[in-house]
Amino acid sequence: MKNIQVLLFVLLVSILISPALANESREEKQAKLDAACETARQQKLAPIRQQVIDECVTNKELPNRVECEQFYADYGERTGRKAALFYDLPECVTAFNFNQGNSD
Repeated sequence: MKNIQVLLFVLLVSILISPALANESREEKQAKLDAACETARQQKLAPIRQQVIDECVTNKELPNRVECEQFYADYGERTGRKAALFYDLPECVTAFNFNQGNSD
């Protein structure tokens, strides 16, 4: 949950200082787009991750809530050969396309 708050704060600060960075570099713009993508992903993942943790506690998969939270803290991220979730969100598609040079 703290990660989401940090990402939202970073995104808000980026939006507020954007007029001062009118001549931002391509790298800076990519960083902003990437941050927007991650914020959108985390917002979409948060309730699903919480549901998985709740099910873990209810089904007693692990001894207690803290262990369930630790085990599922990275739910939805890339692990092993499993792809990360929600990189198909519009914010992520925009970031990807910009990275590939398909838009400016």
